[in-house]
Amino acid sequence: MHLRSILAIARKDALDILLNRSTLVLLIMPLMLAVLFVVVQNIIGTKTTDIIIYDPSRSGLEQTIIQSFSDARITYVDSAAAVSAAFGPDQSHKSSLYALGLVIPANFDGNLVANAHPQLQIYVNGDQIDPQQSSLLLSTITDYTRGLANPQPPAQISVATINPPSATSASVFEQVGQVYSVGVLLSSLMIGTSLVPGLLAEEKEKKTLRMLMVTPASFADVIAGKLLVGLVYQLVLTLVALGIKGGYSGQVPLLLLFAFLGACFSVSFGLLAGSFFQTTSAAGAFSGIASFIYILPIFFVGAFGQLFSNNPFAQVIRILPTYYIADGAANALQSQFAWSSFMLDFAVSLGCILVLFVVAVLLLRRQASVAAII
Repeated sequence: MHLRSILAIARKDALDILLNRSTLVLLIMPLMLAVLFVVVQNIIGTKTTDIIIYDPSRSGLEQTIIQSFSDARITYVDSAAAVSAAFGPDQSHKSSLYALGLVIPANFDGNLVANAHPQLQIYVNGDQIDPQQSSLLLSTITDYTRGLANPQPPAQISVATINPPSATSASVFEQVGQVYSVGVLLSSLMIGTSLVPGLLAEEKEKKTLRMLMVTPASFADVIAGKLLVGLVYQLVLTLVALGIKGGYSGQVPLLLLFAFLGACFSVSFGLLAGSFFQTTSAAGAFSGIASFIYILPIFFVGAFGQLFSNNPFAQVIRILPTYYIADGAANALQSQFAWSSFMLDFAVSLGCILVLFVVAVLLLRRQASVAAII
Protein backbone atom coordinates (compact mmCIF):
# COMPACT_ATOMS: atom_id res chain seq x y z
CA MET A 1 0.00 0.00 0.00
CA HIS A 2 1.20 3.53 -0.83
CA LEU A 3 0.33 6.22 1.69
CA ARG A 4 0.72 9.04 -0.82
CA SER A 5 -1.69 7.38 -3.26
CA ILE A 6 -4.20 6.69 -0.50
CA LEU A 7 -4.13 10.31 0.67
CA ALA A 8 -4.43 11.60 -2.89
CA ILE A 9 -7.52 9.48 -3.55
CA ALA A 10 -9.00 10.45 -0.17
CA ARG A 11 -8.37 14.15 -0.83
CA LYS A 12 -10.05 13.98 -4.22
CA ASP A 13 -13.11 12.16 -2.86
CA ALA A 14 -13.38 14.42 0.19
CA LEU A 15 -13.51 17.52 -2.03
CA ASP A 16 -15.97 15.90 -4.44
CA ILE A 17 -18.32 15.19 -1.52
CA LEU A 18 -18.23 18.81 -0.36
CA LEU A 19 -18.71 20.18 -3.87
CA ASN A 20 -21.65 17.90 -4.61
CA ARG A 21 -24.87 19.50 -3.36
CA SER A 22 -26.69 16.22 -2.69
CA THR A 23 -23.85 14.71 -0.62
CA LEU A 24 -23.38 18.00 1.23
CA VAL A 25 -27.05 17.94 2.25
CA LEU A 26 -26.54 14.34 3.37
CA LEU A 27 -23.68 15.44 5.63
CA ILE A 28 -25.73 18.23 7.18
CA MET A 29 -28.76 16.04 7.96
CA PRO A 30 -27.39 14.42 11.19
CA LEU A 31 -26.53 17.85 12.55
CA MET A 32 -30.00 19.18 11.73
CA LEU A 33 -31.53 16.13 13.40
CA ALA A 34 -29.45 16.74 16.52
CA VAL A 35 -30.66 20.34 16.65
CA LEU A 36 -34.25 19.13 16.21
CA PHE A 37 -33.87 16.71 19.13
CA VAL A 38 -32.53 19.53 21.30
CA VAL A 39 -35.53 21.71 20.44
CA VAL A 40 -38.03 18.89 21.07
CA GLN A 41 -36.39 17.98 24.37
CA ASN A 42 -36.53 21.60 25.53
CA ILE A 43 -40.23 21.71 24.65
CA ILE A 44 -41.42 18.42 26.17
CA GLY A 45 -38.51 17.19 28.23
CA THR A 46 -37.84 20.14 30.53
CA LYS A 47 -39.70 20.24 33.81
CA THR A 48 -39.69 22.47 36.84
CA THR A 49 -38.23 20.88 39.97
CA ASP A 50 -39.96 22.25 43.07
CA ILE A 51 -37.65 22.29 46.11
CA ILE A 52 -38.62 23.25 49.65
CA ILE A 53 -35.73 24.40 51.83
CA TYR A 54 -35.10 25.24 55.47
CA ASP A 55 -31.69 26.90 55.63
CA PRO A 56 -31.47 29.68 58.21
CA SER A 57 -27.76 30.34 57.60
CA ARG A 58 -27.94 30.20 53.80
CA SER A 59 -25.26 27.53 53.42
CA GLY A 60 -23.30 27.29 50.19
CA LEU A 61 -24.65 23.75 49.89
CA GLU A 62 -28.05 25.19 49.05
CA GLN A 63 -26.83 26.83 45.84
CA THR A 64 -24.75 23.78 44.92
CA ILE A 65 -27.86 21.59 45.04
CA ILE A 66 -30.05 24.11 43.22
CA GLN A 67 -27.52 24.27 40.35
CA SER A 68 -27.79 20.49 39.96
CA PHE A 69 -31.27 20.97 38.48
CA SER A 70 -31.90 22.72 35.17
CA ASP A 71 -35.08 24.53 36.25
CA ALA A 72 -35.40 24.61 40.03
CA ARG A 73 -38.19 26.53 41.77
CA ILE A 74 -37.40 27.22 45.42
CA THR A 75 -39.76 27.62 48.39
CA TYR A 76 -38.16 28.75 51.65
CA VAL A 77 -39.75 27.92 55.02
CA ASP A 78 -38.89 29.00 58.54
CA SER A 79 -38.79 25.61 60.26
CA ALA A 80 -37.61 22.05 59.69
CA ALA A 81 -41.08 20.83 60.63
CA ALA A 82 -42.56 22.63 57.63
CA VAL A 83 -40.30 20.64 55.30
CA SER A 84 -41.15 17.37 57.03
CA ALA A 85 -44.87 18.13 56.85
CA ALA A 86 -44.61 18.65 53.08
CA PHE A 87 -43.50 15.05 52.61
CA GLY A 88 -44.86 13.00 55.50
CA PRO A 89 -43.14 9.94 56.94
CA ASP A 90 -40.97 7.67 54.80
CA GLN A 91 -42.79 5.09 52.64
CA SER A 92 -46.10 6.85 53.23
CA HIS A 93 -46.82 7.38 49.49
CA LYS A 94 -48.24 10.75 50.45
CA SER A 95 -48.90 13.17 47.61
CA SER A 96 -46.45 16.06 47.66
CA LEU A 97 -46.08 19.17 45.55
CA TYR A 98 -42.31 19.07 45.99
CA ALA A 99 -39.65 16.90 44.34
CA LEU A 100 -37.04 17.59 46.99
CA GLY A 101 -36.89 18.87 50.54
CA LEU A 102 -33.78 20.07 52.40
CA VAL A 103 -33.31 20.71 56.09
CA ILE A 104 -29.92 22.39 56.49
CA PRO A 105 -29.22 23.22 60.14
CA ALA A 106 -27.98 26.62 61.32
CA ASN A 107 -24.25 27.28 60.85
CA PHE A 108 -23.97 24.11 58.73
CA ASP A 109 -20.73 25.15 56.97
CA GLY A 110 -19.09 26.29 60.21
CA ASN A 111 -19.93 23.03 61.92
CA LEU A 112 -18.44 21.13 58.97
CA VAL A 113 -15.15 23.00 59.32
CA ALA A 114 -15.18 22.37 63.08
CA ASN A 115 -15.82 18.64 62.48
CA ALA A 116 -19.02 18.83 64.53
CA HIS A 117 -20.79 16.36 62.16
CA PRO A 118 -23.97 18.38 61.55
CA GLN A 119 -27.15 16.50 60.64
CA LEU A 120 -28.49 17.08 57.10
CA GLN A 121 -32.03 15.90 56.33
CA ILE A 122 -33.10 15.24 52.74
CA TYR A 123 -36.59 14.35 51.53
CA VAL A 124 -36.94 12.82 48.04
CA ASN A 125 -40.15 12.36 46.08
CA GLY A 126 -39.59 9.24 43.97
CA ASP A 127 -42.39 10.25 41.61
CA GLN A 128 -40.27 13.17 40.38
CA ILE A 129 -36.65 12.20 41.10
CA ASP A 130 -35.40 8.87 39.78
CA PRO A 131 -32.70 6.74 41.49
CA GLN A 132 -29.96 8.02 39.18
CA GLN A 133 -30.75 11.64 39.99
CA SER A 134 -30.92 10.79 43.69
CA SER A 135 -27.52 9.11 43.52
CA LEU A 136 -25.99 12.10 41.74
CA LEU A 137 -27.52 14.41 44.34
CA LEU A 138 -25.92 12.47 47.20
CA SER A 139 -22.58 12.53 45.38
CA THR A 140 -22.85 16.30 44.99
CA ILE A 141 -23.59 16.75 48.70
CA THR A 142 -20.75 14.44 49.72
CA ASP A 143 -18.27 16.29 47.49
CA TYR A 144 -19.35 19.63 48.95
CA THR A 145 -19.04 18.52 52.59
CA ARG A 146 -15.70 16.81 52.05
CA GLY A 147 -14.43 19.97 50.39
CA LEU A 148 -14.86 21.74 53.75
CA ALA A 149 -13.87 18.94 56.14
CA ASN A 150 -11.49 16.38 54.69
CA PRO A 151 -10.78 13.56 55.35
CA GLN A 152 -13.29 12.67 58.08
CA PRO A 153 -16.92 11.86 57.24
CA PRO A 154 -18.01 15.47 57.70
CA ALA A 155 -21.80 15.28 57.98
CA GLN A 156 -24.57 12.90 58.92
CA ILE A 157 -26.92 12.67 55.96
CA SER A 158 -30.40 11.28 56.48
CA VAL A 159 -32.53 10.55 53.40
CA ALA A 160 -36.27 9.90 53.52
CA THR A 161 -37.98 8.82 50.29
CA ILE A 162 -41.69 9.00 49.67
CA ASN A 163 -43.30 7.30 46.67
CA PRO A 164 -40.28 5.07 45.96
CA PRO A 165 -39.72 4.95 42.19
CA SER A 166 -40.75 1.84 40.31
CA ALA A 167 -40.16 0.65 36.75
CA THR A 168 -43.20 2.39 35.33
CA SER A 169 -43.60 4.11 32.03
CA ALA A 170 -43.65 7.49 33.75
CA SER A 171 -40.13 6.97 35.16
CA VAL A 172 -38.92 5.69 31.79
CA PHE A 173 -39.98 8.79 29.90
CA GLU A 174 -37.93 10.93 32.29
CA GLN A 175 -34.90 9.53 30.45
CA VAL A 176 -36.01 11.13 27.20
CA GLY A 177 -32.67 12.90 26.79
CA GLN A 178 -30.82 9.58 26.71
CA VAL A 179 -33.26 8.23 24.14
CA TYR A 180 -32.59 11.23 21.92
CA SER A 181 -28.82 10.78 22.29
CA VAL A 182 -29.05 7.16 21.14
CA GLY A 183 -31.25 8.33 18.27
CA VAL A 184 -28.69 10.94 17.21
CA LEU A 185 -25.87 8.38 17.33
CA LEU A 186 -27.71 5.68 15.36
CA SER A 187 -29.18 8.00 12.73
CA SER A 188 -25.78 9.60 12.09
CA LEU A 189 -24.37 6.18 11.17
CA MET A 190 -26.30 6.27 7.90
CA ILE A 191 -23.64 8.64 6.52
CA GLY A 192 -20.92 6.03 6.01
CA THR A 193 -23.37 3.54 4.54
CA SER A 194 -24.47 6.19 2.04
CA LEU A 195 -21.10 7.73 1.14
CA VAL A 196 -18.90 4.65 0.60
CA PRO A 197 -21.11 2.78 -1.92
CA GLY A 198 -21.70 6.06 -3.74
CA LEU A 199 -17.95 6.64 -4.09
CA LEU A 200 -17.38 3.15 -5.46
CA ALA A 201 -20.41 3.18 -7.75
CA GLU A 202 -19.33 6.54 -9.17
CA GLU A 203 -15.98 5.07 -10.25
CA LYS A 204 -17.73 2.09 -11.86
CA GLU A 205 -20.35 4.27 -13.53
CA LYS A 206 -17.77 6.63 -15.02
CA LYS A 207 -15.47 3.73 -15.99
CA THR A 208 -12.63 5.30 -13.98
CA LEU A 209 -11.97 2.38 -11.65
CA ARG A 210 -9.81 0.63 -14.24
CA MET A 211 -7.93 3.89 -14.86
CA LEU A 212 -7.09 4.09 -11.16
CA MET A 213 -5.81 0.52 -11.30
CA VAL A 214 -3.15 1.38 -13.89
CA THR A 215 -1.83 4.37 -11.93
CA PRO A 216 0.68 3.91 -9.08
CA ALA A 217 -2.36 3.35 -6.85
CA SER A 218 -3.07 -0.32 -6.24
CA PHE A 219 -6.46 -1.91 -5.65
CA ALA A 220 -5.82 -1.78 -1.90
CA ASP A 221 -4.92 1.93 -2.14
CA VAL A 222 -8.20 2.75 -3.91
CA ILE A 223 -10.27 0.91 -1.33
CA ALA A 224 -8.30 2.32 1.60
CA GLY A 225 -8.65 5.88 0.30
CA LYS A 226 -12.41 5.64 -0.04
CA LEU A 227 -12.78 3.93 3.34
CA LEU A 228 -10.66 6.65 4.93
CA VAL A 229 -12.91 9.39 3.57
CA GLY A 230 -16.07 7.60 4.68
CA LEU A 231 -14.69 6.81 8.15
CA VAL A 232 -13.41 10.34 8.81
CA TYR A 233 -16.64 12.01 7.70
CA GLN A 234 -18.64 9.45 9.70
CA LEU A 235 -16.67 9.91 12.93
CA VAL A 236 -16.62 13.71 12.74
CA LEU A 237 -20.36 13.97 12.10
CA THR A 238 -21.22 11.46 14.83
CA LEU A 239 -19.09 13.21 17.44
CA VAL A 240 -20.35 16.69 16.47
CA ALA A 241 -23.98 15.54 16.45
CA LEU A 242 -23.57 14.03 19.92
CA GLY A 243 -21.98 17.27 21.09
CA ILE A 244 -24.87 19.34 19.76
CA LYS A 245 -27.32 17.05 21.55
CA GLY A 246 -25.25 17.13 24.76
CA GLY A 247 -24.91 13.37 24.65
CA TYR A 248 -21.53 13.13 26.38
CA SER A 249 -22.81 11.83 29.70
CA GLY A 250 -22.66 8.62 31.69
CA GLN A 251 -19.65 6.45 30.87
CA VAL A 252 -18.17 8.58 28.09
CA PRO A 253 -15.23 6.27 27.15
CA LEU A 254 -17.66 3.40 26.52
CA LEU A 255 -19.95 5.71 24.56
CA LEU A 256 -17.03 6.75 22.36
CA LEU A 257 -16.04 3.11 21.89
CA PHE A 258 -19.48 2.17 20.55
CA ALA A 259 -19.58 5.34 18.45
CA PHE A 260 -16.31 4.20 16.85
CA LEU A 261 -17.62 0.65 16.36
CA GLY A 262 -20.75 2.11 14.80
CA ALA A 263 -18.67 4.20 12.40
CA CYS A 264 -16.61 1.15 11.41
CA PHE A 265 -19.77 -0.90 10.88
CA SER A 266 -21.31 1.86 8.79
CA VAL A 267 -18.40 2.13 6.35
CA SER A 268 -17.91 -1.67 6.21
CA PHE A 269 -21.58 -2.12 5.35
CA GLY A 270 -21.25 0.62 2.76
CA LEU A 271 -18.19 -1.09 1.31
CA LEU A 272 -20.14 -4.34 0.94
CA ALA A 273 -22.98 -2.49 -0.77
CA GLY A 274 -20.48 -0.80 -3.07
CA SER A 275 -19.26 -4.20 -4.23
CA PHE A 276 -22.74 -5.02 -5.57
CA PHE A 277 -24.03 -1.83 -7.18
CA GLN A 278 -22.79 -0.43 -10.47
CA THR A 279 -24.61 2.94 -10.49
CA THR A 280 -24.97 5.79 -8.00
CA SER A 281 -28.77 5.70 -8.31
CA ALA A 282 -28.87 2.06 -7.24
CA ALA A 283 -26.45 2.78 -4.38
CA GLY A 284 -28.64 5.70 -3.27
CA ALA A 285 -31.78 3.56 -3.30
CA PHE A 286 -30.01 0.94 -1.20
CA SER A 287 -28.90 3.56 1.33
CA GLY A 288 -32.50 4.67 1.81
CA ILE A 289 -33.65 1.12 2.50
CA ALA A 290 -30.64 0.38 4.73
CA SER A 291 -31.53 3.33 6.98
CA PHE A 292 -34.12 1.14 8.71
CA ILE A 293 -31.44 -1.03 10.31
CA TYR A 294 -30.19 2.10 12.09
CA ILE A 295 -33.59 3.52 13.04
CA LEU A 296 -35.40 0.41 14.36
CA PRO A 297 -33.02 -0.45 17.25
CA ILE A 298 -33.57 2.99 18.80
CA PHE A 299 -37.01 1.86 19.98
CA PHE A 300 -35.79 -1.34 21.65
CA VAL A 301 -32.84 -0.26 23.81
CA GLY A 302 -32.47 1.94 26.87
CA ALA A 303 -35.67 3.55 28.13
CA PHE A 304 -37.76 2.35 25.20
CA GLY A 305 -36.36 -1.14 25.67
CA GLN A 306 -37.89 -1.25 29.16
CA LEU A 307 -41.27 -0.34 27.72
CA PHE A 308 -41.21 -2.95 24.95
CA SER A 309 -39.25 -5.71 26.69
CA ASN A 310 -42.23 -8.11 26.46
CA ASN A 311 -42.92 -7.36 22.81
CA PRO A 312 -42.06 -10.37 20.57
CA PHE A 313 -40.77 -7.97 17.93
CA ALA A 314 -38.08 -6.87 20.41
CA GLN A 315 -36.52 -10.34 20.10
CA VAL A 316 -36.60 -10.16 16.32
CA ILE A 317 -34.74 -6.83 16.36
CA ARG A 318 -31.81 -8.57 18.06
CA ILE A 319 -30.81 -10.14 14.75
CA LEU A 320 -29.72 -6.67 13.58
CA PRO A 321 -26.05 -5.91 14.32
CA THR A 322 -26.96 -2.29 14.94
CA TYR A 323 -29.05 -3.40 17.93
CA TYR A 324 -25.88 -4.27 19.81
CA ILE A 325 -24.23 -0.96 18.94
CA ALA A 326 -27.35 0.86 20.16
CA ASP A 327 -27.55 -1.27 23.33
CA GLY A 328 -23.91 -0.61 24.19
CA ALA A 329 -24.35 3.13 23.67
CA ALA A 330 -27.58 3.21 25.71
CA ASN A 331 -25.96 1.34 28.61
CA ALA A 332 -23.01 3.75 28.52
CA LEU A 333 -25.34 6.77 28.63
CA GLN A 334 -27.22 5.29 31.59
CA SER A 335 -23.99 4.23 33.37
CA GLN A 336 -25.26 0.66 33.45
CA PHE A 337 -22.05 -1.28 32.90
CA ALA A 338 -22.10 -5.07 33.18
CA TRP A 339 -19.36 -7.28 31.78
CA SER A 340 -21.76 -9.82 30.31
CA SER A 341 -23.81 -7.31 28.31
CA PHE A 342 -20.72 -5.29 27.36
CA MET A 343 -18.86 -8.32 26.01
CA LEU A 344 -21.94 -9.44 24.05
CA ASP A 345 -22.46 -5.99 22.50
CA PHE A 346 -18.75 -5.55 21.77
CA ALA A 347 -18.19 -9.04 20.36
CA VAL A 348 -21.22 -9.00 18.07
CA SER A 349 -20.42 -5.48 16.80
CA LEU A 350 -16.75 -6.25 16.15
CA GLY A 351 -17.52 -9.64 14.60
CA CYS A 352 -20.04 -8.15 12.17
CA ILE A 353 -17.58 -5.41 11.17
CA LEU A 354 -14.87 -7.96 10.37
CA VAL A 355 -17.23 -10.23 8.41
CA LEU A 356 -18.63 -7.36 6.34
CA PHE A 357 -15.17 -6.00 5.61
CA VAL A 358 -13.66 -9.34 4.58
CA VAL A 359 -16.60 -10.30 2.35
CA ALA A 360 -16.62 -6.86 0.70
CA VAL A 361 -12.88 -6.91 0.02
CA LEU A 362 -13.07 -10.41 -1.49
CA LEU A 363 -15.92 -9.40 -3.80
CA LEU A 364 -14.19 -6.20 -4.87
CA ARG A 365 -10.88 -7.99 -5.46
CA ARG A 366 -12.65 -10.51 -7.65
CA GLN A 367 -14.27 -7.69 -9.65
CA ALA A 368 -10.87 -5.98 -10.00
CA SER A 369 -9.32 -9.20 -11.29
CA VAL A 370 -12.06 -9.60 -13.91
CA ALA A 371 -11.66 -5.96 -14.96
CA ALA A 372 -7.91 -6.37 -15.30
CA ILE A 373 -8.37 -9.43 -17.57
CA ILE A 374 -10.85 -7.58 -19.74
